[in-house]
Amino acid sequence: MQIKYIRSLAIVIILAGLTLIAFNTRKTVTVIADGEENSISTFALTVGGALRSAGVSSAPEDEVQPSTETRLADGMIVRVNRAVLVYITADGQKQTLKTAERRPANLLALADIQIYPGDRILYSGARIVPDESLPEAPSYHIQLQRSVEVELIFAGGRRVFASSSATLAGALWDAGITLYAADHLDPAPETPLTGPITATLVRAKFLEITIGDQVISTRSAASTVGQALAEAGFAMQGLDFSQPLESDPLPEDGQIRVVRVREQVVIQQEPLPFDNLLQPVADQPIDTLTIIQPGEYGLTAQRLRVRYEDGIEVSRQVEDEWVAREPIPRIQGYGTQISVQTMQTPDGPIEYWRALEFYATSYSPSRSGTDPEAPWYGQVYCGGEMENGMVGVDLSYVPCFTPLYIPGYGFAVAMDTGNIDGAWIDLGYLDDDFVPWYQYVTVYFLTPVPALENIAWIIPPGTFR
Repeated sequence: MQIKYIRSLAIVIILAGLTLIAFNTRKTVTVIADGEENSISTFALTVGGALRSAGVSSAPEDEVQPSTETRLADGMIVRVNRAVLVYITADGQKQTLKTAERRPANLLALADIQIYPGDRILYSGARIVPDESLPEAPSYHIQLQRSVEVELIFAGGRRVFASSSATLAGALWDAGITLYAADHLDPAPETPLTGPITATLVRAKFLEITIGDQVISTRSAASTVGQALAEAGFAMQGLDFSQPLESDPLPEDGQIRVVRVREQVVIQQEPLPFDNLLQPVADQPIDTLTIIQPGEYGLTAQRLRVRYEDGIEVSRQVEDEWVAREPIPRIQGYGTQISVQTMQTPDGPIEYWRALEFYATSYSPSRSGTDPEAPWYGQVYCGGEMENGMVGVDLSYVPCFTPLYIPGYGFAVAMDTGNIDGAWIDLGYLDDDFVPWYQYVTVYFLTPVPALENIAWIIPPGTFR
């Protein structure tokens, strides 16, 4: 009985020990593989055993962290990084690796490719940091761009730097050099960087272009005003011009004015005056005028070229001129019929052949304006000493010694002249007998009638010169 009890107790003790041992060797671990994360319980002693328990296999190229030989601990995280194909392009060569490595710098090292300062690593066309792991992907395409020397020449200096950018524009951007749309870069910004390169940068100049009332602000690196205007979309048309001229370099003050020019041809007409002709009429009394033919104005025409600048007329040029209609002269008939007549006057009867209105003034030797010391003081132009009854006239119309009668003055003889013209008469007096005259009077020309060739048929209105 005692022996049977001892055996049962021994069995219980053995089972308890085995249970304790099993409990102490069971572990819970997390396995991350193929994009999945699984938590498993396992009695495995190593990471490799845990992977087998989880049903996860690994190839020699795969990376297991920790390694498969590592002793398994409770709560451990096991990560399986699958090896994938990595395509590397560098220095004109292409290589293919199958690896679980994800850091670009390490991938290049595996391919025996050395990285130099300024080199650029691209993944899917984007620049990546050499020591940062790549995202999970079925495969990778990595490109190494070597840096090249870029020499940039610009106004006032030059700059040399290294760049691994794909294009010249990218190299300038990486170097902190901003390009503006109107800047001129030679060679072009999209030029690929395949080796050392020298570029020239001409910065665009700020411009204000004035067209009429419109002011446009822009930038240009053009060498001439005309090129800058073309870049800004302003085409010169016809007679348009700019200030400065199109062939001039860009102005220092940046001010350009475009003048819009147009020309217009117009026809302009002007009246053409007619002539006044005189024609004797034998059966018409002397000192009378009649219209034989009324005059008509002619017409002249001019073809003008009118120039406008910005809508303002600046010039007119006569290109042609002609008479569109000839004028018709006005013909006046003046009478040449002389009729001797008689008239009773306070001074007795007179016989006259002409009676015409004159404006009358009067003078005497001391009122003639002649210096008393002058040898001709008191003398009349036609000869002799001044006397009452001697009058001054325009001798071109009334000759010397012409006998006259002036109502209120009496009989007179044309003997003197002065600064008078036409139908003006200056009545002469001696100083003691002077009478002032300022009035119109009828002057009667007394017979005998002079020879016809000596008669002034038309005596114009009097003026004092």
